[in-house]
Amino acid sequence: MTPRNEKGARKSPGGKAGKKEAAKAAAAAAKETAAPAAAPQPSVTAIVLNYNARLETMLKCLASLERQSYRNLHLLLVDNASTIDILSEVARKHPKVELLRLDRNYGFSGGINRGMAHAGSDYVCLLNFDTIVEPSAIAEMVAVAEGDHAIAGVAPKMMFADNPHIFDSVGTAMVENAGAFNQAIGQPDIGQYDIPERVFGACFGAALLRKSEFKAENTGPLDESYFMYFEDVDWCFRANLLGRGFYTAPAAVVYHEHSASVKDMGYNYKYRLIELNLLRTVVKNFQRRQAVRISLTRLRTHLENALKDGNGRRLVSLAIITAFLLDLPQLLPKRWEVQRRRQVKDRDILRHSFRELPYYDPAGYHPFYQLETLIAAYRRLHALTGNGNSLAIWRGLEALASSKLKFEPDVLSQRLAELLADQPEHVRQFAAQVREE
Repeated sequence: MTPRNEKGARKSPGGKAGKKEAAKAAAAAAKETAAPAAAPQPSVTAIVLNYNARLETMLKCLASLERQSYRNLHLLLVDNASTIDILSEVARKHPKVELLRLDRNYGFSGGINRGMAHAGSDYVCLLNFDTIVEPSAIAEMVAVAEGDHAIAGVAPKMMFADNPHIFDSVGTAMVENAGAFNQAIGQPDIGQYDIPERVFGACFGAALLRKSEFKAENTGPLDESYFMYFEDVDWCFRANLLGRGFYTAPAAVVYHEHSASVKDMGYNYKYRLIELNLLRTVVKNFQRRQAVRISLTRLRTHLENALKDGNGRRLVSLAIITAFLLDLPQLLPKRWEVQRRRQVKDRDILRHSFRELPYYDPAGYHPFYQLETLIAAYRRLHALTGNGNSLAIWRGLEALASSKLKFEPDVLSQRLAELLADQPEHVRQFAAQVREE
């Protein structure tokens, strides 16, 4: 029987009141069952440091950043008081890029520190002006960083711009004698680094870093006594000492014109900065016994160079020794501060570089076209995948390297062609340049 109201009129479930109540009930049910709203993307500032960059090179870098799939991204170009003005043209062609003009050249460390202080984001993506970034690169790096808040930085897969199948870097490595280098440099890419993995550090030519790590209570800013080179190694070492980590993001691809800003200056200029800053890093960061041993060994080598004629290193080695000794009074208080906060031993940091070696000539700017480079690539590929074909190639290369037949050019080229017949074209091209002397 249909119910009636007080006046005797029938109540209709389909009336306006009923429809309103039903709509409210449906909305409440939908609200209860709806998925929670997606968390906002962390903010990222891409910082590109400029000092007298070629306009064409800079524009390519900025264009690649504007093609990024990651949306919560701000672009900041920091100019280190360049004497060549490209900023007006940059502003015209890329009006969304913020320009920060510094009053003088603060070097790499000082320029980055000022850009970092200016950025108001969760992460910063440091990029050399001679890089080109694949559209998904920043998104891929953020995805890795968001997996663990103890991650201080993420390293992309950086390839040579003029040889895009050869590694420039997949993170950085440091070994027991304080030799530091780009992990994988000089190796052909055959998939041997295709997993995200813990590494010693990230090359700041292209790296995503957690901005909060630059606060004084955390790792802190870059050391501005490092005008350029090794400032990233020093910073990554300090982060490791505090228990922070660095990981690779091999799906994030960056192409880099290696050492574009210093190739015309001669290798001794680069050598002086690297060797001096290496000694500074050793004194500050290594445990005492290792710091003394490595410093004395390095200084002895430079002293031997300084006493020899005709080796091309006499004056530069003398300059390194002099600058280091003058710098020592400022280094010791820095060491005390770093060691006071240490939480991790050296051996636990250096194991992230286990058996890694560079396969690249830093003076000639080319890979080592040798059997050892291919052996390293296929050994690691087999360790990663367990693939039988990679094992057969690795063993074949090892056999060839341990035989004097490697010095017979015809035998060497024939065996390499046979071993690598089913491998990618870029690997066979690499093998065609292998020479053993």
